[in-house]
Amino acid sequence: MKRAITTVALLLTIAAPILAGSHAVAGQVVYRWLDDRGNPVNSDRPPPKGVDYEVISTSSSMVRPVDAEEGAVPLEVKPTASNKFEPVDTSTPKIEKNPEYCQRARENLETLDLKVRIQMRNEQGEVYFLTEEERAVQRQKALDSIKVNCD
Repeated sequence: MKRAITTVALLLTIAAPILAGSHAVAGQVVYRWLDDRGNPVNSDRPPPKGVDYEVISTSSSMVRPVDAEEGAVPLEVKPTASNKFEPVDTSTPKIEKNPEYCQRARENLETLDLKVRIQMRNEQGEVYFLTEEERAVQRQKALDSIKVNCD
């Protein structure tokens, strides 16, 4: 019995910081900017002075662009008129139909539907024959491309 109580106490000691840490993340702000090499950076702290960045509320899809001269923004999670959060466009972008891709996909599908053995080249430039599984994958890729690029 004493061992069971000790085990429960040990588990609670381990679980408490984990649970507290997950609660602390909810409703925070993330700062996003590009470093001097153009790589994206996400942090819980603002970037160095003189860097344009965005403040992102983790509890909503609101983003506030911040000019480098404006400096650090207070950690406000709820958007207000004074901190100019803007809704993020989460819609999927419209994909333009491409007639060249359409024609190529139709030709690939026609070739894949023939009952002949099909040769391909791997990354090393070596020729190999498609297996039935690989043929099925390539056929599905052609169908997907036709769906996207053809009228």
